Amino acid sequence: MRPHPRRGASAVLAASALLLVSACGGAPGRERPTDDGSRPEATRDAANGPTNATPQVKPLTREQTKAAVLTAGDLPSGWKVMGEASDAFGPGLLQIGTTEKTPCQPLLDAFVGRSNGPKPAAHAMTELVQGGDAGSMLVNGVTSYSASDAVKIMRATLDVDACESFSGKLGDDRKADFTAEPLDVPRTGDESRAVRVTVAETANEASMQHDIAAARVGATIVTVVRTSFSTADSSSFEDALGKVVEKVKRKERTERTEKAARAGKAS
Repeated sequence: MRPHPRRGASAVLAASALLLVSACGGAPGRERPTDDGSRPEATRDAANGPTNATPQVKPLTREQTKAAVLTAGDLPSGWKVMGEASDAFGPGLLQIGTTEKTPCQPLLDAFVGRSNGPKPAAHAMTELVQGGDAGSMLVNGVTSYSASDAVKIMRATLDVDACESFSGKLGDDRKADFTAEPLDVPRTGDESRAVRVTVAETANEASMQHDIAAARVGATIVTVVRTSFSTADSSSFEDALGKVVEKVKRKERTERTEKAARAGKAS
């Protein structure tokens, strides 16, 4: 029998994407959402920004990150939100899986899931499904950091050339084979990048495709992961990334406007 997409998706972010964590039967201890980043090989825009770009922006709050994640109204009809957005965060929670092939682990970290990565200031994650059991799933995260940490995360090395095929384990220790390839996404935010990881469980003939994209908006990292059994149409995936980026931009503009207003009153 073909696996249920929610089970495959929990492998995507390894009991991660917060709502996926609970779907897998509970998460590790919750933490309040503190590296060496280098020029990435597999990226569209991260290599194009100025290397010293560290915008002086205030990280979003927990309430702001929750307000910025995707809702069903942000996507075409047929998408359904699976539960409320969650702010759970912990080491390794956001990983697809693990591998002993060191250069390949960053490909499974979904950008913000590195076990020893920077601690966020705030984080929210939500999950949406389309088309019933055989459809696609989108997992969207909005994670704010210090500005310097956000830049380092986006510019960390993703060595797709060395990791076209490798083996490892999913979040619940199931053995799996992984393949990775670069993935183009429209330029959005201050910088954006993406990668495609396909996962085949050793004990299961079915494989699942995970398209993983990230964009930085100031000190906030927006992540969108699409999980499907096939090469589903990319329009919803790309639209989702762009729409969340715009939501984060609006939050930051509002913050700047309110800050300016407060400064004006104080003077």
